[in-house]
Amino acid sequence: MLRCAPVGHTACVRSRFLILLVVAGAVLAASGSRLGAAPDTSTTTVVLVRHAEKDTHFVGADQPLNAAGVLRAEELARVLGDVSFSAIFTTPWSRSRKTAEPLARHQGDSLTVVDAIDRTVQGIRQHAGGTVLVVGHSNTIPQIIAALTGRSELESLAVRYDDLFVLTLVHDHPPRLLRLHYGAPSSFAR
Repeated sequence: MLRCAPVGHTACVRSRFLILLVVAGAVLAASGSRLGAAPDTSTTTVVLVRHAEKDTHFVGADQPLNAAGVLRAEELARVLGDVSFSAIFTTPWSRSRKTAEPLARHQGDSLTVVDAIDRTVQGIRQHAGGTVLVVGHSNTIPQIIAALTGRSELESLAVRYDDLFVLTLVHDHPPRLLRLHYGAPSSFAR
Protein backbone atom coordinates (compact mmCIF):
# COMPACT_ATOMS: atom_id res chain seq x y z
CA MET A 1 0.00 0.00 0.00
CA LEU A 2 1.38 3.39 -0.97
CA ARG A 3 0.68 6.11 1.54
CA CYS A 4 2.98 9.04 2.21
CA ALA A 5 1.48 11.11 4.97
CA PRO A 6 -1.85 12.57 6.05
CA VAL A 7 -3.84 14.84 3.73
CA GLY A 8 -1.95 17.88 2.54
CA HIS A 9 1.18 16.05 1.41
CA THR A 10 0.14 15.64 -2.21
CA ALA A 11 3.62 16.27 -3.58
CA CYS A 12 4.81 13.03 -2.00
CA VAL A 13 1.85 11.03 -3.34
CA ARG A 14 2.16 12.57 -6.81
CA SER A 15 5.90 11.89 -6.90
CA ARG A 16 5.51 8.27 -5.89
CA PHE A 17 2.65 7.74 -8.34
CA LEU A 18 4.64 9.22 -11.22
CA ILE A 19 7.68 7.18 -10.22
CA LEU A 20 5.55 4.03 -10.27
CA LEU A 21 4.23 4.89 -13.73
CA VAL A 22 7.73 5.57 -15.05
CA VAL A 23 9.14 2.37 -13.53
CA ALA A 24 6.23 0.28 -14.79
CA GLY A 25 6.63 1.76 -18.27
CA ALA A 26 10.38 1.16 -18.26
CA VAL A 27 10.00 -2.45 -17.15
CA LEU A 28 7.37 -3.12 -19.80
CA ALA A 29 9.40 -1.38 -22.49
CA ALA A 30 12.55 -3.30 -21.57
CA SER A 31 10.75 -6.62 -21.55
CA GLY A 32 9.01 -6.17 -24.86
CA SER A 33 11.12 -3.99 -27.13
CA ARG A 34 14.72 -3.56 -28.14
CA LEU A 35 16.80 -0.46 -27.48
CA GLY A 36 16.08 2.31 -29.98
CA ALA A 37 12.88 0.68 -31.24
CA ALA A 38 9.65 2.62 -31.53
CA PRO A 39 7.56 2.75 -28.36
CA ASP A 40 5.24 -0.20 -27.80
CA THR A 41 1.74 1.07 -28.57
CA SER A 42 0.21 -2.18 -27.38
CA THR A 43 0.52 -1.05 -23.74
CA THR A 44 -2.61 0.56 -22.32
CA THR A 45 -2.69 2.06 -18.84
CA VAL A 46 -6.07 2.40 -17.13
CA VAL A 47 -6.39 4.42 -13.93
CA LEU A 48 -9.63 3.68 -12.07
CA VAL A 49 -11.09 5.50 -9.08
CA ARG A 50 -14.38 5.50 -7.28
CA HIS A 51 -16.22 8.82 -7.25
CA ALA A 52 -15.38 10.98 -4.24
CA GLU A 53 -17.51 11.15 -1.08
CA LYS A 54 -21.18 11.88 -1.73
CA ASP A 55 -23.70 13.94 0.21
CA THR A 56 -25.79 11.24 1.88
CA HIS A 57 -28.18 13.86 3.27
CA PHE A 58 -29.25 14.89 -0.23
CA VAL A 59 -32.76 13.74 -1.08
CA GLY A 60 -32.79 12.06 -4.47
CA ALA A 61 -30.87 9.48 -6.44
CA ASP A 62 -28.22 11.76 -7.98
CA GLN A 63 -26.30 12.64 -4.83
CA PRO A 64 -23.71 15.40 -5.31
CA LEU A 65 -20.29 15.47 -3.65
CA ASN A 66 -20.06 16.61 -0.06
CA ALA A 67 -17.27 18.90 1.20
CA ALA A 68 -14.85 15.99 1.68
CA GLY A 69 -15.69 14.78 -1.83
CA VAL A 70 -14.93 18.17 -3.37
CA LEU A 71 -11.54 18.13 -1.61
CA ARG A 72 -10.85 14.59 -2.83
CA ALA A 73 -11.72 15.59 -6.43
CA GLU A 74 -9.22 18.45 -6.19
CA GLU A 75 -6.66 16.04 -4.73
CA LEU A 76 -7.19 13.68 -7.66
CA ALA A 77 -6.50 16.57 -10.05
CA ARG A 78 -3.27 17.36 -8.22
CA VAL A 79 -2.10 13.73 -8.01
CA LEU A 80 -2.85 12.97 -11.66
CA GLY A 81 -2.28 16.45 -13.05
CA ASP A 82 0.96 15.54 -14.83
CA VAL A 83 -0.42 12.40 -16.46
CA SER A 84 -1.57 12.84 -20.05
CA PHE A 85 -4.87 11.01 -20.51
CA SER A 86 -6.19 10.03 -23.91
CA ALA A 87 -9.71 9.79 -22.42
CA ILE A 88 -11.57 10.38 -19.18
CA PHE A 89 -14.65 8.19 -18.70
CA THR A 90 -17.33 8.85 -16.08
CA THR A 91 -20.80 7.60 -15.36
CA PRO A 92 -23.80 9.93 -15.85
CA TRP A 93 -24.16 10.53 -12.09
CA SER A 94 -23.19 13.96 -10.77
CA ARG A 95 -20.79 12.58 -8.13
CA SER A 96 -18.79 10.75 -10.80
CA ARG A 97 -18.64 13.71 -13.19
CA LYS A 98 -17.77 16.18 -10.40
CA THR A 99 -14.92 13.93 -9.26
CA ALA A 100 -13.36 14.01 -12.74
CA GLU A 101 -14.09 17.64 -13.65
CA PRO A 102 -11.18 19.32 -11.80
CA LEU A 103 -8.68 17.06 -13.59
CA ALA A 104 -10.39 17.53 -16.95
CA ARG A 105 -10.31 21.33 -16.48
CA HIS A 106 -6.63 21.17 -15.49
CA GLN A 107 -5.82 19.22 -18.66
CA GLY A 108 -8.20 21.11 -20.92
CA ASP A 109 -9.95 17.84 -21.64
CA SER A 110 -13.59 16.81 -21.76
CA LEU A 111 -15.38 13.93 -20.09
CA THR A 112 -16.82 10.96 -21.92
CA VAL A 113 -20.02 9.96 -20.14
CA VAL A 114 -20.79 6.25 -20.44
CA ASP A 115 -23.75 4.52 -18.83
CA ALA A 116 -22.85 0.83 -19.13
CA ILE A 117 -19.95 -1.42 -18.10
CA ASP A 118 -19.58 -3.00 -21.55
CA ARG A 119 -19.55 0.41 -23.27
CA THR A 120 -16.89 1.64 -20.84
CA VAL A 121 -14.73 -1.42 -21.52
CA GLN A 122 -15.22 -0.94 -25.26
CA GLY A 123 -14.26 2.73 -24.95
CA ILE A 124 -11.09 1.83 -23.05
CA ARG A 125 -10.12 -0.70 -25.72
CA GLN A 126 -10.55 1.99 -28.38
CA HIS A 127 -7.72 3.89 -26.65
CA ALA A 128 -5.19 1.04 -26.92
CA GLY A 129 -1.70 2.37 -26.38
CA GLY A 130 -2.98 5.33 -24.34
CA THR A 131 -3.63 6.18 -20.73
CA VAL A 132 -7.28 6.31 -19.67
CA LEU A 133 -8.99 7.47 -16.48
CA VAL A 134 -12.24 5.86 -15.34
CA VAL A 135 -14.29 7.41 -12.52
CA GLY A 136 -16.98 4.97 -11.46
CA HIS A 137 -18.71 3.56 -8.41
CA SER A 138 -18.03 0.93 -5.75
CA ASN A 139 -19.87 -1.64 -7.88
CA THR A 140 -18.78 -0.59 -11.39
CA ILE A 141 -15.02 -0.28 -10.83
CA PRO A 142 -14.65 -3.98 -9.86
CA GLN A 143 -16.78 -5.04 -12.83
CA ILE A 144 -14.65 -3.00 -15.24
CA ILE A 145 -11.42 -4.39 -13.78
CA ALA A 146 -12.81 -7.94 -14.01
CA ALA A 147 -13.89 -7.43 -17.63
CA LEU A 148 -10.50 -6.00 -18.66
CA THR A 149 -8.45 -8.64 -16.85
CA GLY A 150 -10.70 -11.66 -17.45
CA ARG A 151 -10.62 -12.33 -13.69
CA SER A 152 -14.24 -12.68 -12.56
CA GLU A 153 -13.22 -12.98 -8.88
CA LEU A 154 -12.34 -9.26 -8.97
CA GLU A 155 -16.04 -8.39 -9.37
CA SER A 156 -16.38 -8.68 -5.58
CA LEU A 157 -13.50 -6.30 -4.88
CA ALA A 158 -14.36 -3.75 -2.15
CA VAL A 159 -13.54 -0.23 -3.35
CA ARG A 160 -12.97 2.74 -1.04
CA TYR A 161 -13.06 6.43 -1.86
CA ASP A 162 -9.26 6.69 -1.55
CA ASP A 163 -8.45 3.71 -3.80
CA LEU A 164 -6.59 4.41 -7.01
CA PHE A 165 -6.13 1.38 -9.27
CA VAL A 166 -3.56 1.32 -12.06
CA LEU A 167 -4.23 -1.46 -14.55
CA THR A 168 -1.58 -2.13 -17.20
CA LEU A 169 -2.70 -4.06 -20.26
CA VAL A 170 -0.03 -5.37 -22.61
CA HIS A 171 -0.77 -7.52 -25.65
CA ASP A 172 0.23 -11.16 -25.00
CA HIS A 173 1.08 -10.48 -21.33
CA PRO A 174 -1.02 -10.95 -18.19
CA PRO A 175 -2.64 -7.73 -16.94
CA ARG A 176 -1.00 -6.03 -13.96
CA LEU A 177 -3.05 -4.32 -11.28
CA LEU A 178 -1.71 -1.92 -8.66
CA ARG A 179 -3.88 -0.70 -5.81
CA LEU A 180 -2.73 2.68 -4.52
CA HIS A 181 -4.37 5.31 -2.31
CA TYR A 182 -4.69 9.07 -2.54
CA GLY A 183 -6.03 11.77 -0.27
CA ALA A 184 -7.49 11.17 3.17
CA PRO A 185 -7.89 7.53 4.19
CA SER A 186 -11.44 6.28 3.83
CA SER A 187 -13.54 3.30 4.82
CA PHE A 188 -15.58 0.92 2.68
CA ALA A 189 -18.69 3.13 2.80
CA ARG A 190 -21.42 2.60 0.23
